[in-house]
Amino acid sequence: MNLRIAFFVIVFLLAGCATTANYEAILQTWIGSTEMELISKWGPPQQVYEATGGVKYLTYQESRSGYVPGTSPTYYTTYNNYTNTATTTSVGGSSGYSYTKSCQTTFEINDGYISSWRWKGNACRAY
Repeated sequence: MNLRIAFFVIVFLLAGCATTANYEAILQTWIGSTEMELISKWGPPQQVYEATGGVKYLTYQESRSGYVPGTSPTYYTTYNNYTNTATTTSVGGSSGYSYTKSCQTTFEINDGYISSWRWKGNACRAY
């Protein structure tokens, strides 16, 4: 009985994860939509490139960064009765680190309609 509950909990948690496949599924729904529909939902793009032949590329970028602080070590002090000395040692602890998450999504517009998309980055995920 407990194994069955654990199985469903794991399945539920995995189903709720943000994935690139979910992000791509959302992007795919925009194929055939107009440029104005995209802009009204996503806002103005950060970059627009107009190529010859009426092809346009709209690029959206999102970036965030942060710092994860490290953890303090645990200190242990031992006393040596023979030498009458105390020794303190540190165990564990970790350094902090910085991170950056970014996602760049580009839509190709042909004659006012979205015809394709592409993305790159480590934050292009959706639920």
